[in-house]
Amino acid sequence: MRTSYFLIIGLIFGLFSSCSSEDPQTTAKPYALKVPSHFPPAIIPADNPLTEAKVKLGRMLFYEKRISEDQLVACANCHKQEFAFGSDKPLDKKVHGDMTTRNSSVLFNLAFTKEFFWDGRTKTLEATCKDALKGEQKFNIDFVKTRLMPEQRYKDAFNSAFNASEPTDDMVEKALASFIRTMVSGASKVDKGKAEGNPNKYLSALEIEGQTIFETEEGDCFHCHGVITGNPLMTDNLFHNNGLDPYMSAGLFKDPGLGFVTGVSGPDVGKFKTGALRNLSYSAPFMHDGRLPNLDAVLKHYNSGVKVNVTIDPNMKKANQGGLQLTPDRIARLKAYLLAFDDPIFIADTSFSNPFK
Repeated sequence: MRTSYFLIIGLIFGLFSSCSSEDPQTTAKPYALKVPSHFPPAIIPADNPLTEAKVKLGRMLFYEKRISEDQLVACANCHKQEFAFGSDKPLDKKVHGDMTTRNSSVLFNLAFTKEFFWDGRTKTLEATCKDALKGEQKFNIDFVKTRLMPEQRYKDAFNSAFNASEPTDDMVEKALASFIRTMVSGASKVDKGKAEGNPNKYLSALEIEGQTIFETEEGDCFHCHGVITGNPLMTDNLFHNNGLDPYMSAGLFKDPGLGFVTGVSGPDVGKFKTGALRNLSYSAPFMHDGRLPNLDAVLKHYNSGVKVNVTIDPNMKKANQGGLQLTPDRIARLKAYLLAFDDPIFIADTSFSNPFK
């Protein structure tokens, strides 16, 4: 009888214990994401809510070289804060010294998009982290188990983020995605004015003239990049062929871009994701292959270097004449406006910096 009594008590205790077990992803302290008032809502998946613990762990993993096969490549190798979490090189070294095939994209404001990489091959930030981990770092979860988990700081970090002593691929991807989602850049002069109800408030006369060029057919920029009053991200997050190459046959493109995802002989060959026109002082070189070394080269391309090809975007209305054909004076004004989207506060924000220093 006594044995039965204790058995019943044990079963009841076990039942209540299992009922009260809570998922730390939903009960941990939420991360207060700072989104500018004129930005769209951030996209936070239901199965990966932002928590302070996951962001902290993701930050550690982002700067951790030991999660790569050769222990030499962290995410931060190719995505450096001083370059707006992009790279200052056309291509970068990945694991074992092999080179990437495309320019390392900037990572800011990815909480507001649903398609990633230059070719849009992933649809969530978690899937994007998985792709990069496997492709650039040849990541294996055993690297975490054997190289990181013996350290108390990683034991504590995984336990706080996921209530787990045994890390999984899913946890690593969710933590990295959480950290990257916090990289919001929206404190430029233009943003400050927009938040106060007047986008031009902090702009010079030269920059305001550049804005007019940008937002009209004279500059033709707004079709793909939007305007601050309607699309503050300064990208439509879609895919376009902007006339970098003269190929009149889809098979000639060295990099099919979006066509890699939808079909290399179809209408999407040569299309790449629209870059966000922010932090341009920091994020050169430009284009999917980093072929344009600076902003002046970008403006020169659109002004006189556009090449007609088989999938050229219809918004490139002046492609037949090589581009916009603006005078140097007008180009200078347009450039001034573009640089007004620089966000030095973002570049210097220590919450994104290497936690090991």
